[in-house]
Amino acid sequence: MRAFVAVFISLAAPAFARQDFGVCGTTRESAKEAVFLHRQAVRARAARGLKPLAASAPAANRDIGDIALIEDADGVVARQNPFSLDNQTLAFIPTAEKAGSYRYSIADQGYDADAAGAGSPLVALDDDDTRPVSLPFGFPFFGASYNQIFVNSDGNLTFGFGDKASTDRSLGRMTAGPPRIAPLFDDLDPSKTAGGVRVLAAASRVVVTWAGVPEYTPAGLGASQTFQVRLYPDGRIEFSYSGINTSSAVVGLAPGNLKGSASLVSFRNDASSDYSAAVAERFGNTLAIDVVTVAQKFYQSHEDAYDYLVIYNNMQIEALASAVAYENTIRSTGLGYGVDPQDAGLQYGSPSRLRALLNMGRLDQYPKDPNQTVPRRAAAGDTPLSVLAHETGHLFLAFASVHDPNDPSAQPLLGAQLAHWSFVFNSEASLLEGERILDQGPNASPRFLTTDTVQGYAPLDQYLMGFRAAAEVPPTFLVTNAPAGLAQQHPARNYAFDGSRRDIAVDEVIQAMGPRTPDFTVAQRRFRFALILVVAQGSQPSPDDVAQLEALRQQFPAFYTQATSNRAQADPTLRRSLKLSLFPSAGVVEGGVGMATLTVQTPPAADLSVQFQAPNGNAGLPNSVRIPAGATTASFSLTGLKSGVEEVTAVPGDPAYETAFARVQVAGPALLKLEALSGDRQVVTASGPLPDPVVVRITDANGLPYPGARLKATPSAGGSVSPPSAVTDALGQAPFYWTPGPGAANQLQFSVESAPGVTLTVRAGSAVAVATAVENGASFQNGIAAGALETIKGVNLASRRTASAAWPWPDTLGGVRVLLNGAALPLLYVSDTQINFYVPQGAAPGDATLNVITDSGAQAMVRVTITPAQPGIFAGAVLHAGTTQSAVTAPVQAGDTIEIYCTGLGLTRDSGRQQSTVFTPTVFVGGVPTAILYSGLVPGYLGLYQVNVRVPSGLAPGLQPVSMAVNLTPSNEVKIAVQ
Repeated sequence: MRAFVAVFISLAAPAFARQDFGVCGTTRESAKEAVFLHRQAVRARAARGLKPLAASAPAANRDIGDIALIEDADGVVARQNPFSLDNQTLAFIPTAEKAGSYRYSIADQGYDADAAGAGSPLVALDDDDTRPVSLPFGFPFFGASYNQIFVNSDGNLTFGFGDKASTDRSLGRMTAGPPRIAPLFDDLDPSKTAGGVRVLAAASRVVVTWAGVPEYTPAGLGASQTFQVRLYPDGRIEFSYSGINTSSAVVGLAPGNLKGSASLVSFRNDASSDYSAAVAERFGNTLAIDVVTVAQKFYQSHEDAYDYLVIYNNMQIEALASAVAYENTIRSTGLGYGVDPQDAGLQYGSPSRLRALLNMGRLDQYPKDPNQTVPRRAAAGDTPLSVLAHETGHLFLAFASVHDPNDPSAQPLLGAQLAHWSFVFNSEASLLEGERILDQGPNASPRFLTTDTVQGYAPLDQYLMGFRAAAEVPPTFLVTNAPAGLAQQHPARNYAFDGSRRDIAVDEVIQAMGPRTPDFTVAQRRFRFALILVVAQGSQPSPDDVAQLEALRQQFPAFYTQATSNRAQADPTLRRSLKLSLFPSAGVVEGGVGMATLTVQTPPAADLSVQFQAPNGNAGLPNSVRIPAGATTASFSLTGLKSGVEEVTAVPGDPAYETAFARVQVAGPALLKLEALSGDRQVVTASGPLPDPVVVRITDANGLPYPGARLKATPSAGGSVSPPSAVTDALGQAPFYWTPGPGAANQLQFSVESAPGVTLTVRAGSAVAVATAVENGASFQNGIAAGALETIKGVNLASRRTASAAWPWPDTLGGVRVLLNGAALPLLYVSDTQINFYVPQGAAPGDATLNVITDSGAQAMVRVTITPAQPGIFAGAVLHAGTTQSAVTAPVQAGDTIEIYCTGLGLTRDSGRQQSTVFTPTVFVGGVPTAILYSGLVPGYLGLYQVNVRVPSGLAPGLQPVSMAVNLTPSNEVKIAVQ
């Protein structure tokens, strides 16, 4: 790593302070955390005999103009989950059935005061500090093995590197950081208790104790916390508590780097399951806004007409312990920007519309002038407007990155909590915690200088938000080999540092994340916001509070439009819902007719006339549609006049209702496609109708629905279908009921009536080819990895032929070919029920399509997700080194070298006469981590790996399991005999 030279050009510097109260609290786990805390608060209210919100009478609407007031009642403000494990021991036990997973249990007091007293103090461990500690044994954790831990002052242990950041101690930080054991992830200050953190390391266990360590406070002494964590050679972990009074903490385990889906549980109340990813409980003993309850109360008196709910409070309640604000994503349907599709709207009271909720925290932390700097965000230069735009952007940002060729699990463009741009990424002064970085040239020292922050949504942001074409995103760069930890810091101007330049093009992002769908042509551009002020029960906000929030509300639309380069709009007005079924985007076939509906939640007292505007002339709509008095819906047709996108606007005659928008793709045949959602490739075993209907959808590359389009169905000889034609519903779908003919292979062909060239053929019969699973060729676990030997399971895959091939493997075997995204793969074996094949190491990780094609023309297609590694050990393929003698039948003993034959270990590199693995696996024999002697390809082979290890001492005689993990991905287990 190049030497680090930091030059402070001015007094401004990155936010390296020990206690950073100015951060954004958004993480990938924020929404999950909010729902968990809400459920815990509801559980606590029920225990006190209080009624749930649903049983309470809705509060009267107390809007002040376009600002909604919500009173603190029915659990709006609560202590959401007071700590409940004091004087208890929480144990995590590795499960014998599934490597790298845990179960938990609770027992009465098990705090070991003797071990605490015998431990060696970590001298001079400061506030927000860390110390490495060597372990006297290899400690297995989520499928990996470690010989060192980092003891962090904030009540947790990490592997790989320490964590001394001062950002919020949240579930999101816990899961996005290094692998972590968190007995009490809290803002603790060991500097106030010399020797308060102590370590006892013995061959039988390691005990780390925090004895009387207080929580951090700016002045004085915080509440004292006493607890310990005990680690055992077999992977057991125990947390014991003996005096806890925490204001906010997370307790649990995490494999790190966002691996898997985190589970939030109540350790005392919820039964354990098997957890192969993070498992944790979030505790809080300070007053907090229950944002789920706020949303539910809002929707009791307001309609589902908003994309964002924006919550402020005048009760001096922080959004989080050390965060200005945070965002919860409620609904997401797009792809290509790193947010998984999800829909939790009903939990918040929104049946269909709400996309995000923003908790903006205390109103008094913001200056009254929306253009003045927020004191807590002074280093970044944020204003109330830019903080709101920052949180708004989290619906899409910043979760996208590029591949790191040296670490498939890394996300090099991301920084704090893996939810913001990295400090060392030139994000063009993005609102999402980036800077504009000046490259002063390779001969300059230091080479790089941050010049601007929080200027707007950068071109890459706008592409990921769906506002800009990929071709409009200019190249940028990432600084690699920068000082350790700098990537996680918060934005600051005029900070100089050294490193190397890696140019980044948008195509690299697309390669890693997939294309942005829906793309800029049809993605939503108009968003509605409801600003909410939470006030004390029975109180009225001051005129100053109302004026402050109103000024922000009035100025935000212009700020948002400017931040998006005039590509999107924000509407922060309170209105009744007017729902256009085409919203946010839909399609109509060029030359064809579609159907749409207008819906209101509140039936109008008089006829409601809605005027349509279609300024581009691509789609034909009626001039107006009338919703009769007392009714809630009205349907209408639209016509595809010419290919292109139409911006449809529906303007109600009554301004109490919102104006509705939709982007409509008028598509010619070249843009359209038909897809079978279900019912294709049914294997016929009896005459009569197929058991499953064939559901067909008309759509396009953006996945848009095409409602109201007519589909025709034509069966092959001897078959029948009902109905012979059908009109697609609001989702662009139509079901058909098919009775195939008597032949072994039958077809049912669909076409679009107004675009006959758009067709789809589905198949059924006793000879139809079906791929049912793609599995690791050794472990037979579902999945596919680059560089691995893989297996396709199915029926009728080889036209009743069976064939095998010797090295070098051909790409056609027995008339069968297997294509991965159109490229032919080497084949080892084919039969009607199984195909063995090899996936090249160069196969790009991500979603892909696998096609099996037989010489008869029969095809079977399956969608897969390629991973960098998925280790699998071949059954019976553990040998005494240098022999063909199986360790399954011929016992081994301590000190013997064994050879493990496997696949799916990922990339290799040339190391002389061998191809060694880039990532060294972790191998367990009898549950004991074992040193690696060699890991690489078997000479002369592709896809077949060999790992050599020594049998550890101390194993019990009999059958013992052998397993491994690569980048925390575990393999299957095989048993060997030990004497």
